[in-house]
Amino acid sequence: MAVPPVPHAKITVPALPPEFVVRAALRGELDGGATADVALVCAPAGYGKTLLLADWARSSTAADTAWVSLDRDDNDPERLWASIVAALAACPSVPGTSRLHGRWVWRAGAQPEFLDELVDAIRTLPRPIRLILDDLHELVDQEVLHGIQILTRNRPAGMQLVLSSRLDPPLSLPRLRMAGRLWELRAAQLRFSLPDTAALLEKSGLRITPTQVDLLHRRTGGWAAGLRLAAVGMAESADRDGFLSQFTGDERSVADYLVGEVLCGLPEDVQEFLRVISISEPVPTGLAAELSGREDAGSVLDGLENQTSLLSPTGQRRDAYIVQELLRTHLLADLRRQGLKRAAELHGVAARWWAGRPEPVHALDHAAQSLDSALLADLLHRFAVPLIVAGDHEPLRRALASAGAHTVAADPWLALSSALAHLEAGEFPAARADLGRARQSWPAHSPGNLTVLRTVAEQLSAGVVESTAATPPPAPRIIDELPAEPELEALARLSRGAARLERNDRAGARAEFEAALFLSHSHGFGYLAMQCLALLGVIAGATGDVQTMRAVSVEAVALATEHGWERSAWSCAATAMLAWGALLRTETAEAERLAAEGLAVGAATSSPHLRFALQDVHGAAAFDGGDRAGGLAELQQARSDLGNLPAGAQQVASHAMLEFGAALQLGHSTAARTVLGWLANRTGDNAEHVVMRALADAAGGRHEHARSLLRPVLEGAVTALLPQTMVDAWLLETTLALAGGERPAARRALQTALGLAEPLDALRPFTHAGPGIRELLVHQHGSFGASDAFAVRALAAGARSGSRQALLSERELTVLGLLPSLLSLDEIADDLTVSVNTVKSHVRSIYTKLGVSSRRLAVLAAHEHGLLASSVRQG
Repeated sequence: MAVPPVPHAKITVPALPPEFVVRAALRGELDGGATADVALVCAPAGYGKTLLLADWARSSTAADTAWVSLDRDDNDPERLWASIVAALAACPSVPGTSRLHGRWVWRAGAQPEFLDELVDAIRTLPRPIRLILDDLHELVDQEVLHGIQILTRNRPAGMQLVLSSRLDPPLSLPRLRMAGRLWELRAAQLRFSLPDTAALLEKSGLRITPTQVDLLHRRTGGWAAGLRLAAVGMAESADRDGFLSQFTGDERSVADYLVGEVLCGLPEDVQEFLRVISISEPVPTGLAAELSGREDAGSVLDGLENQTSLLSPTGQRRDAYIVQELLRTHLLADLRRQGLKRAAELHGVAARWWAGRPEPVHALDHAAQSLDSALLADLLHRFAVPLIVAGDHEPLRRALASAGAHTVAADPWLALSSALAHLEAGEFPAARADLGRARQSWPAHSPGNLTVLRTVAEQLSAGVVESTAATPPPAPRIIDELPAEPELEALARLSRGAARLERNDRAGARAEFEAALFLSHSHGFGYLAMQCLALLGVIAGATGDVQTMRAVSVEAVALATEHGWERSAWSCAATAMLAWGALLRTETAEAERLAAEGLAVGAATSSPHLRFALQDVHGAAAFDGGDRAGGLAELQQARSDLGNLPAGAQQVASHAMLEFGAALQLGHSTAARTVLGWLANRTGDNAEHVVMRALADAAGGRHEHARSLLRPVLEGAVTALLPQTMVDAWLLETTLALAGGERPAARRALQTALGLAEPLDALRPFTHAGPGIRELLVHQHGSFGASDAFAVRALAAGARSGSRQALLSERELTVLGLLPSLLSLDEIADDLTVSVNTVKSHVRSIYTKLGVSSRRLAVLAAHEHGLLASSVRQG
């Protein structure tokens, strides 16, 4: 029988639509796979297989392309091989004398002989040919598939076989793969990237925002058909945001495509399997078995992945699967149409399964959809505290909202859990209301764990809720007996530490926070670990342990960044400590940046006291950075914003020292007196108040009175609230001693100030101490013993580098670098191999440019302007 004629369209490379997006990377991959005997492009319907291969066939010149578009009629061997022969014969490089142009006769039962002749004919061609068989999944006839198998096995050297299919064809792929003869392109590689998605939508005539593009890309998972259907829908919709929010697999055009092109080829029992597992994302094999009742669920999932690519494995062990998003939402909608009760029952099964793992986030999400209020309440009792300490607050809030306000209000455990969740979100009035509901529903005989949870909630809320409440809650007591559950014990220790910190028992607070931190690290309580680290940073800062303060604060911020908790009050507290440390080290720009960052990200969740601390650092950094009037105004505004809210004595003293110093330096005596009175009213008598009064007297020229005020502080008779206050006190004593002509006393005072400042890394006091201090640092350089290195840093911190450096030539900077030495000008000339007159000329120029009249003053000016370090580097 002669081979029948073939329609031209069947063997023609398809045309590309106007919205087609060229994907150069995939073209390159196809070119790379052209060396394999067999190339398989396998993905579900709508992944762009046909168009990708058509684009490749049109753009690649390495070989001629013979294209065959397969359909169900090709399950007739005669029709199939007629199409393949015709496609091969149509290739431009096939000479007219080739047997492919001859008369081919098909004889039933003679397929092997027919294929042998076809292979021989292809082998004689002068140029390589790639045979692309598109939609191979349409072939199901065993004889036809056997013929394709023979062709793959006996493929002639000049031909590559390219197969495009929705399913893995039954062609001994493992054997081909093991022999290195198979190259594959799968759905994961065919998915559109975000840039591809943007290009497709633009070519479709849509002008949408990057946010909308990103949402659509995530919603479709890069599925080309889904993107094209969405583009059509968006073009017809007046409300594009509304369309996107409702675009799911149940949208009519998407559903029709999924049913007609994707699901119709699957057996009904597999479709039902997909429907029941669609309630979970992801779906582990064990849960799939529970939901479907099929013991072979793992095999079904593996088969669907390998044969259809409708779902993808996830996790290190690849024992859980993710169903393509639009398909999953379609299946879920279809399941719900069968009855809400059935879907709710499946969610209940999933909730119990996840709870047994335990995976509380998944368990609560499913319990909320199970319509089983008892199940949801039970899981909330079990998982609320673990979620709080782990930092999974949003899933907890969702579950509490699903439980309903009435249920939460009537259950003190749930009310207290809700209060803690609201506290972490910065929703202080809601937290206060929850605490009130917990008290109202309190049982006559409360279990120990419930009492612990109440104490924890009231302790953690004390610093923020009472500041916004008309009637402050009662002061929480310290928990005596620790609970057995690790998450409750860790929370209880956090509460005990906070209570001890309020009582100024820093050692006791540190021990509790360290114990809570150990538990957090041992059990994966990441959020609680961040809280403990932030509080340990506060304690370290208050006690002057700046190294520990920086280390634990950096660790807290790193945890926050890793888990997306940057907006939490605890992350902002750690940021505030880092900003304060940078301010003390005179890293002004860094201090201002950190404080601004903390104020920006923590605007909603931070307490007034935390905002006050961040504003303090930001204002002081602005002042130090040159915006003196703006910095003072910001400090004054911070104090005004705090108002009458209670604040710790250390925080009040810290602010007062900053604002007072700024006001005094600007000559605003009235403003300085206001701060002095504010500090006295808030904290009573302390070293900070005395130092501020002494500073005011010194600024007014009342040196003896200032010195007499300062003496009790220096002798330790008056306690300082802040570690760095004693540095300020001894620097003031240095200045006063210099003014009185007592240089040895001044030197001793400066030595003491350096010794106190070094472990605090407190360079800032030296930048505001005046020229007398800097001059003494220069003259006594090398005589401070163990503090010499820090003295050099103090000088550098006080330097004001700038335009004067540009005024000095490179040679003048070199000479300047040698002036602090004991070398004479003659020796400097010898060292530089120039004449002494040249050196003298440079020295005179240096004096003129620096506005000084002696070598000693030149060295001092060089230190002040940051020129000495520069000149040493130049030399």
